[in-house]
Amino acid sequence: MSPMNNRLLVPRKVPGLLDLVPGAAAAYSLRSLSRSYADPVVTVRRSSDDAEEDFTASEVADGTLAAFCGAGDGFVKQWWDQSGNANHASQTTPGYQPKIVSSGVVILEEGKPAIQFDGSDDSLDANALASTFSGVDKPISAATLFKCATGVSYPTVFSFGNSAVTVQYLILRSGLGVVEVAVRDNAFSGILSSGGDALSQNIAFFFSNMDTVALRVNGIATDEDSASLGTVTLNVFSIGCFVRTTKSQFFQGTIQELVIYPANITAQAELVEGNTAWSYSV
Repeated sequence: MSPMNNRLLVPRKVPGLLDLVPGAAAAYSLRSLSRSYADPVVTVRRSSDDAEEDFTASEVADGTLAAFCGAGDGFVKQWWDQSGNANHASQTTPGYQPKIVSSGVVILEEGKPAIQFDGSDDSLDANALASTFSGVDKPISAATLFKCATGVSYPTVFSFGNSAVTVQYLILRSGLGVVEVAVRDNAFSGILSSGGDALSQNIAFFFSNMDTVALRVNGIATDEDSASLGTVTLNVFSIGCFVRTTKSQFFQGTIQELVIYPANITAQAELVEGNTAWSYSV
């Protein structure tokens, strides 16, 4: 065999999502989202003695995280932002931290590590991120991989809101067997729902500039909704619940990835969805 043919046998590094579509405002995942990212993806607290440690994507998958937790459970204190903007999503109250290791075993969804939210009070917050999207006609694109459990009423995958008022928010949630995205201010509430099965593993992608809302689930687009919202003031952001003046509609199920862009990247939606689907074998 020639030297050139030998080189063909060397595995190539597949570009991460942020290599293909850079410019995210925040990027949370249990895989490395770029070939250059080598920092931790999660900070985990173990149940046996409440000790905490940071773990890279490879350490989550290769048994290092499970060994740290022993026979006990592991809970996510911080989900690291891989975008470089330090918008880490964290939870300092132990009882509200979602689980990543159960009885010494890393939680998996379709064979890949996942973070499990209990549907009662689990959430991770990155409030500084909200200001990026606060104002007039601020564009936002988001892509996430999740699977909702049964028996939960309107579980929210993530949401932006306002801590002082009840009427300004932007959310992605599951409801009545489908996936929904909702935008609201004092004048308007717009909801789009897909024909997808909310109880399956879903790759959801949406774009909004507060005047237009567009949603895709597993590569299938729904109709766009339009309205004139004007200024929307956002100052809180949570993964795993609906957040306004208080938290509600807690998510029950698993979330593996959430990437948020301060731009309309609808033209690259298929590229984002394809990279996520390939990585997670969806």
